[in-house]
Amino acid sequence: MYPFYTRYSNMKNSLIVFFCCIAIHASGQSFYFPKEYYSDSAAMHKNIPELARKILPLYKEPGKISYLNNLFRLQIAAEQYELVDSTLVEYRKINKGKNPDPNNEIGFQFQTFALAQTTAQKKNISFSAAFTECFEKLFARLSETGVPLALAYFDADVKSQYETLKRQLNKISGKDSIYLYEAQSICIAYASYNACRQIVPLAKPLIHNIENKQLIIEDSVLISMRDGATISATIVRKKDVVTPQPVVLVFNIYSGPADKRLAKDAVANGYIGITANTRGKRRSPQITEPFEHDANDAYDIINWISKQPWSNGKVGMYGGSYLGFSQWAAVKKVHPALKTIVPQVAVGVGIDFPMQYNVFSSYMLQWIHYVTNNKETDIAEFNDAAYWSGVFRKWYKSGKSFRLLDSVEGRPNTIFQRWLSHPSHDAFWQNMVAAKTDFTRINIPVLTTTGYFDADQLGAMYYFKEHHRYNKQANHYLLIGPYNHAGGQGNFSSELSGYPLDSAAHISISKLTWQWFNYTLKDSSRPSLLKDKINYQVMGADKWKHTASLEKMNNDTLTFYLNETQIEKKYRLSAQTSPAPKTITQKIDFADRSDSVRMAGGHYTRMLDLTNAVCFVSDSVKTPFEMNGSFFGTLVTEINKKDMDVSVILYELMPDQRYFYLGNLLLRASYAKNREHRQLLQPGKQETIPLNNAFFTSRRIQTGSKLVMVLSINKSPNWQINYGTGKDVSDETIEDAKEPLQVKWFTNSYIKIPVWKE
Repeated sequence: MYPFYTRYSNMKNSLIVFFCCIAIHASGQSFYFPKEYYSDSAAMHKNIPELARKILPLYKEPGKISYLNNLFRLQIAAEQYELVDSTLVEYRKINKGKNPDPNNEIGFQFQTFALAQTTAQKKNISFSAAFTECFEKLFARLSETGVPLALAYFDADVKSQYETLKRQLNKISGKDSIYLYEAQSICIAYASYNACRQIVPLAKPLIHNIENKQLIIEDSVLISMRDGATISATIVRKKDVVTPQPVVLVFNIYSGPADKRLAKDAVANGYIGITANTRGKRRSPQITEPFEHDANDAYDIINWISKQPWSNGKVGMYGGSYLGFSQWAAVKKVHPALKTIVPQVAVGVGIDFPMQYNVFSSYMLQWIHYVTNNKETDIAEFNDAAYWSGVFRKWYKSGKSFRLLDSVEGRPNTIFQRWLSHPSHDAFWQNMVAAKTDFTRINIPVLTTTGYFDADQLGAMYYFKEHHRYNKQANHYLLIGPYNHAGGQGNFSSELSGYPLDSAAHISISKLTWQWFNYTLKDSSRPSLLKDKINYQVMGADKWKHTASLEKMNNDTLTFYLNETQIEKKYRLSAQTSPAPKTITQKIDFADRSDSVRMAGGHYTRMLDLTNAVCFVSDSVKTPFEMNGSFFGTLVTEINKKDMDVSVILYELMPDQRYFYLGNLLLRASYAKNREHRQLLQPGKQETIPLNNAFFTSRRIQTGSKLVMVLSINKSPNWQINYGTGKDVSDETIEDAKEPLQVKWFTNSYIKIPVWKE
């Protein structure tokens, strides 16, 4: 949930964030670009294309997918429309990977815009006429399953596109000279806005005619709940299908144009599609209270669906992030009509959001406003990273309690305060979703998808483990690979942070989802990739492996102990324990707020953030092995306070001196043994802190690599600050920071790496 995107939540802003991040390299070169160039519309439309033409020959990017993703936008900004098509074709090839389906929907709106511009010039016709001609020509090339995505791009909000461009321009306000990275950001935002403002009004009637011929779309349905509340729903069916059909339901808090797209996706794949918005969203008159009502509401929605004449009594659910959570809420009590769920990158409420191992995140306030500011989603505010990072730094520097974060931001928030009043994983969180013995009654087939780099992997794995723990016969499959939060729910990218994925990882999770529904709702064969209950891609080995359980993924463990020997300010990770335990000390001054700006971390990087940390490095690996699963272990420590928040991150230091992320664990020491009950540490006494439930990975560790462990005390604007008094951490302030935290790490502390050795 960091950031908390679903596959479709920001579809109407797709011209800005299509395929997520823009990676731009700064340069010392500058360009003359005074404010007069964008003081009015005419000046802006004249001078930004000229700027784009100057910077295009200078644009570089090490990652091919990021390079092409930005290149066609810069070509559009430079009005070099004749080049866009070939760039998009190359970009699609990279994104296609091993997926045999065509993907002509990728960049459909940009391709149509660019082709219409060149057609209008060649034929000397109006842009409007050229757009209609090109739209119909390119639309004919789309696959049936690609149509909903291609058409959804035209739901973009022109106003928000313009506001994004203005934010980029405001960053250079008052300057007459701008750097290359600033120029690129402006040109890319301009390309999205300029295309959007011209094509969205023209596309609307064309799309309406297409849909009116083929579909029955009901987008204002209200479904009554048992307590009198109403849920807003969008239902899409094919006009030429009259027999009852299975239904695919998405239970979505991110209401907006994506609702229709999600339902149309189901129709394109042979089902009736329904998107129901959570209570309080869209046309539901109730207030929005995320997570709290979804279990009962999902049951009532499915009950209503099962009684409709067009339903054959079989319902499946899918979706990612919050939409993954809402499925686990739906199975707290399984309705007889619910036949399967496909939770993707599912949020574990109370597990990994809004707190991770009982440490609340600052981001929770940003997300609450995202989904509660209005009846849809406040994308513009949510995406204003500068604003929110400024809020979090302001709070951090103020030294005020975490409970006052919403007041520092300027909008006291009831939901934020309610969540903070439950720092344990107590009944408040457990009542929202399947928990404990609820899992014994979940006997429908389940397919979980997540990724090694998915921010909500802990939630997805929690549900998977708990289901198998309480239900030994659980019909639950897991697919996990080198995907982030977007990739684990179908937004595939062939590289992440500069790391090129193995070719074996180039799969379509979206296609797999519909194959699963055919298997569970239409008695088709099980998807071929799911050869066993656990299906995981081994990074660096370019292969998938399959096994019946998590335990069978490994045939050995490697144990590493902390060692006091220091080389170049780093300690050793040793394969042998010290004969007599020694100590490594740390001192953390919580009153010091000079570290409010921190280096961004990465999964594939040459630099580590060692703020408030000690670092341990192993000897070089002599024989390659696979690390499969989550590291675990025990920290032996003595502190002068009653609590602390600990972070452990594991990396592979490769021979080329790059660090490859292998997993991490953030935990509150007082909850490390039981997240439901706090057990304070005793100052001055040796204590043990178990390390369990770290992020999961599978990676072939190569000869010559070293393992690196970064052990730190959490102190950052992005999380609560645990001052160690033993009070509710949300109430602690900088006044509790007078005595620095003194930590002794004993060298009989260790971590274990689960491995497969040939």
